[in-house]
Amino acid sequence: MVIQILGAIIAVVIAVGIIMGLMLWKKKREGESPEANYRAFFVAGIIVISASIVIMVTSFILQILFLIGIPILALGLIYLIIGLANRNKWRKTT
Repeated sequence: MVIQILGAIIAVVIAVGIIMGLMLWKKKREGESPEANYRAFFVAGIIVISASIVIMVTSFILQILFLIGIPILALGLIYLIIGLANRNKWRKTT
């Protein structure tokens, strides 16, 4: 049961990443400024990393294999790296 829930979480995280990537690609193609999407990758990375840590700690407490949260952690790190690599393109908020 827990593994099915974690699989669903991983599927949602992957779907969000694909949607964000497609939005970024579409804005670049249309010539719009994609700055807000890079910030969205950064924020999504922080949220996904936090969620993966909670999942790993919960799995460890319930004595389930806590390594299930590592793919989610990897996806969060990828989102975070994409956002940080393009932080010079973020819109400056005043």
